[in-house]
Amino acid sequence: MKTRLFLTAAALMLTAPAIAEFTLVTEGAETVLADVRLPRNDHGTIAYKPCEGCDFVTRRVAPDARWEINGKAVTLPQFRKRTEKLADRDDHTVTVTRHIESNRITLVSTIIRDSE
Repeated sequence: MKTRLFLTAAALMLTAPAIAEFTLVTEGAETVLADVRLPRNDHGTIAYKPCEGCDFVTRRVAPDARWEINGKAVTLPQFRKRTEKLADRDDHTVTVTRHIESNRITLVSTIIRDSE
């Protein structure tokens, strides 16, 4: 029993340095579509409210940023076209993911019900 406890403690101590090496790479903000101002082109900026009651923040969009609707990749023009015709923009959430080191947006995603 003591041997098993000792081996478990030793294994946990060996994993501690590996756990300490994890760093936060991206940060996501979920907001409603009404609080998002999409860029006009692939190299533009996006403005969004990272929380309810927050002011808009503006970030540059990464050249390789992904745009997703219902988990499927689309182009920025397709994303704009599909979201512009939604009637109630407060009912749709958008997740904006920012790469922390480069301070650029790498992913913008939303879910739109098929009936819309």
